Amino acid sequence: MADKVRVAVLGAASFAAVAHIPGVNAHPRGEVVALFSRDLGRAKEMAAQAGVPEATDDLDALLARDDVDAVTVPSSNDNHYTYSMAALRAGKHVFCEKPMALSQGLAAEMTREARARGLVNEIAFIFRYTYCIAELRRLVAAGAIGRPHYVTVEQQGYSWQRSRGVTWRNFAAVHGAGQLGEMGSHCFDTVNFTCGPAAGYIAELASVAYTVPRTIAGPDGAAVPVETLDLASCLLRTERGLGGEIITSRATPSHSQLGGMGVVVVTGDEGALLANLTRGDREILRRLGTEPGAQWEDAPLPPEALDGTPHAIYRMLGSFVDACLRGGVDPEHDADFEAGFRTQSAIDAVIAGAGSKRWEPVAVAAG
Repeated sequence: MADKVRVAVLGAASFAAVAHIPGVNAHPRGEVVALFSRDLGRAKEMAAQAGVPEATDDLDALLARDDVDAVTVPSSNDNHYTYSMAALRAGKHVFCEKPMALSQGLAAEMTREARARGLVNEIAFIFRYTYCIAELRRLVAAGAIGRPHYVTVEQQGYSWQRSRGVTWRNFAAVHGAGQLGEMGSHCFDTVNFTCGPAAGYIAELASVAYTVPRTIAGPDGAAVPVETLDLASCLLRTERGLGGEIITSRATPSHSQLGGMGVVVVTGDEGALLANLTRGDREILRRLGTEPGAQWEDAPLPPEALDGTPHAIYRMLGSFVDACLRGGVDPEHDADFEAGFRTQSAIDAVIAGAGSKRWEPVAVAAG
């Protein structure tokens, strides 16, 4: 590999400009060398604004280049499988946005392909790169709250009301599971990341899911029904019996006053820990004892956790560059495709459980 990890960004979605391009370029040995989109005009415009030297709509030619070492995939959800598999087969390391794919089966294929080729593979679970979630994980594994017996993740808001015009996020064939895939994937990974070392991964769940019946205006003004989920809620059990609950919703108001995108609470027989879900803008980590009258107290975090900047974006993409240079992910921080597969299996189980009204199994390995 050259002195720098040369990266092609596959997709000109807004998060490419917000995170993927600046995140890679912020690393002293990372460089975005090209931007791909099926919409060449959009790619050229974004490339010019972000300082990317080349824009293209020819994916095959881009992946055949020797001066591209790795790709990131901030595209619509239906392209995650297609673009990632094409890149892996071309011998490129892959950083893919969540949700990993549109089904557990496709996620398993991606995982096996990356494993067989020995290439770096990561999923963009950004909360892992906040100081508060990393410290919560360390404290749970170290027994700071004793044996954990319950975990709660809450991520809610009235964002469904903001969409007045049709986008790809309204269609199940493109966006998949809607809110469940968009933000629920983070919730499942947060449980697996923070509690997995102590209690194992999510192994089964029971769920409900809901879409608010409504239409929005299509390009021609005609009414188009929204197909993707607005809300999903589930009870869960991990491999070693830890219980928990998750709600991810764009159709119900949050009762948390902590800010950020949600909150996770892990409770054990010797206390509890609470952290917020954020890109690093303003992190919170609190601890609660079991003595009578105990109050939540702030746990120490480094100054960077409180500086008001979304530093987790740069830590996440920088970690991918480091993994490419090293030839493997850091299991203490990075989410590889196996982690993405576990989350996709949970997403599929929620959908199955909402229909069956029974506990559904969750696969913990792609096989």
